[in-house]
Amino acid sequence: MNLRHLFAGAVLLLICIAVGCSFADKRQEIPSPVTYHPLPKTVESSSTPLLGKSITIATGDISGVYFPLGQALASIYGQYDGAFTGTRITKASIENARLVSEKKAELGFATVDAIASEGYVFSTEKQQPVPSRLCALTGLYFNYIHIAVTKKSGIRSLKDLTGKRIGMGPIGSGTELNAERILQAAHLADGTQKHYFSFSQASQALRDGVIDAAIFSSGLPNPDVSSLANDDSLTLISVPEDVITELQRQYPYYLKKSIPAETYTDLQNDIETIAVKNVLITYRELPTEIAYELTKDFYAHLPELYDAHPAAREIDAEQAGKNIYLPLHPGAARYFEETRQKQAN
Repeated sequence: MNLRHLFAGAVLLLICIAVGCSFADKRQEIPSPVTYHPLPKTVESSSTPLLGKSITIATGDISGVYFPLGQALASIYGQYDGAFTGTRITKASIENARLVSEKKAELGFATVDAIASEGYVFSTEKQQPVPSRLCALTGLYFNYIHIAVTKKSGIRSLKDLTGKRIGMGPIGSGTELNAERILQAAHLADGTQKHYFSFSQASQALRDGVIDAAIFSSGLPNPDVSSLANDDSLTLISVPEDVITELQRQYPYYLKKSIPAETYTDLQNDIETIAVKNVLITYRELPTEIAYELTKDFYAHLPELYDAHPAAREIDAEQAGKNIYLPLHPGAARYFEETRQKQAN
């Protein structure tokens, strides 16, 4: 083989590598596929506006709360309305807000702080609406910040995280946003080693000693935290009062709440922390009749969501528009107004 052939082969190899790398990068940018739910053999109602409509729901990690609730909601709209439903596994709140805003999903689960970080809700300075394509169908339950540490780590307070290895949630997730803000408010942002894991990965990393602590933003109870607690290998630490005060000063949608001791095995005391409201979001161009029907059937079949995850028991129609910092979709607002009038009569 002469030098010309060697050179040509090397060039061809470099081109293949470049094309392959480019293809790999593009593949990483492709969102997770939609999982479509089979239509039931019989539909409860043949007159619903949702009949035959395509409804995609952006959920979250399979080990979180959004995923089982999204699966249950898709089943409700398929079984009772004959909608053609699909669910998408995502990085949760921030990705869901983008997917819904871009009309790549009709519905999505998101926390208020994650939506605000993308500029979709009220300005925290002037409390004025900013341009947004997003509306709320309803407020949901609260996400509680869990700071989980292994008992053998010796970590007893937030300040003990200095120099430690911390699971921050997936990159671009609402959990990562929470974790970064807590560490900044506690003046720990530059003094820790950050690792980016899903809930299930963080749970395993704690077990294996890869990290010393993990931050979870979740409804109660979180299944991975429950699993660790049942193994008697975990405890939770509180967010100090001064850190909560600083977070509330900057971000008014954070509320001071407690994780009750009975939530997880072997917790000796309630855990003081911050919480943020979850919202079921849609885009404002969704037809009013569709939004109305989605909201109506959401509440008509709420017990089925209770069965999907206990966090759904916090959902209350009377609190639907509170602490959400988003306007209700006109169709949802109509449903809640009709409900209020019926109760008044």
